Amino acid sequence: MHPDRREEYLACLALRNSSGLGPRTWKKILEHFGQAGIAVDHVDQWCQLGLASRRQAREFLAGTWRQASDREAFTAMDKGMEVLLWSDADYPWMLRCIPNPPALLYLSGDRGLLASPALAIVGSRKCSRYGLETARAISQEVARAGVCVVSGFAAGIDRQAHVAALQEVGSSIAVLGTGLDLLYPAANKDLWLRLRKQGLIITEFAPGTRPEAMNFPHRNRIISGLSLGVAVVEAAVRSGSLITAAMALEHGREVFALPGPVNMESYDGCHHLIRQGATLVRGGEDILVALQPQLVATGKAGHCADPRSSTPIPHSGAPPGTPQDVSAPGHVRHAGHVDNNGHESQPTLPAHREGLDDEELRLVAVLEHRDKVHIDTICEALEREPASVSTQLLLLEMRSLVMRHPGMYYSLWSK
Repeated sequence: MHPDRREEYLACLALRNSSGLGPRTWKKILEHFGQAGIAVDHVDQWCQLGLASRRQAREFLAGTWRQASDREAFTAMDKGMEVLLWSDADYPWMLRCIPNPPALLYLSGDRGLLASPALAIVGSRKCSRYGLETARAISQEVARAGVCVVSGFAAGIDRQAHVAALQEVGSSIAVLGTGLDLLYPAANKDLWLRLRKQGLIITEFAPGTRPEAMNFPHRNRIISGLSLGVAVVEAAVRSGSLITAAMALEHGREVFALPGPVNMESYDGCHHLIRQGATLVRGGEDILVALQPQLVATGKAGHCADPRSSTPIPHSGAPPGTPQDVSAPGHVRHAGHVDNNGHESQPTLPAHREGLDDEELRLVAVLEHRDKVHIDTICEALEREPASVSTQLLLLEMRSLVMRHPGMYYSLWSK
């Protein structure tokens, strides 16, 4: 680890391990200073700036966090653990927006999945066959559309959601309630290996942290924080899944619930959510349609948007509305007619191109005058990642501009 990054990592640990501070206070401090290292160097300003109380500042200055931080850093670096810091450019915007985000995350797998639009799918460990089958179907459908499935690595619904999503382009993220070096439950060893190779495993807990009950509500806030919405497939009234749903409401996320047999207690939680206003869903398509506005914002920006705003955060860092550079590689410029005075008129586009942005026009151009095109060919032609292309194809499909065929082949809609 680079010395500068190591210092920033240690500063994040100091904030997290200080007994007088919590995630809401970390957020205020980190948002103000931008980096944990700078924040720690200016602890004398916390009170003056209204970021922390005098007691919190005194406890931090007392250094009670030092022993735990040093021990955690030694173990994590000895095991070669990868870490995501608040100040990193790829720290997920969706997670950053919640009231109590983690100061850092340990991770293993495809870090790039953190930039994908995501849906949380959660449910009971002891579930019915109907719940398992529906969790599999929903996960596959949304992941096939390029949406990453987030869940909690538990047995039952969580496991099924991960397994199904890993088969599709959207893939899956598992959020642990333990340290990254502990496999819990042990029966998920096969899933653990697949997630490390094809998906992503993350946790905010220090190496060696055991699966204690108090850890899982903290894990659940991250599951919700990463996601555009939370789908509860099967859950009793008193369950961790309903805690995740409650956090989703606090975070301004969509909440979906699958109805089940009225005589099964394992669905009482879903029915309770539906009575409280959660969206009743029958499958993945219902969820994708409900999330269409957020997916449009995400797809156009190439990055997750703030769920409380219709304005996406551009991947390039340019402000919304900044014109794209028409000289950029692959940019499609549609020349209009030039009159005798050298004035160029606006081009007249075919009907199926009206209202499309440049990225959508490029995708349509790949499909024009061709029968069926496989998604791999489309990605290669556009030089873009499959998850991003799948999301855009889904949006065009919803607008009846693109048809999806078996085997991940696509064509323009034929009328």
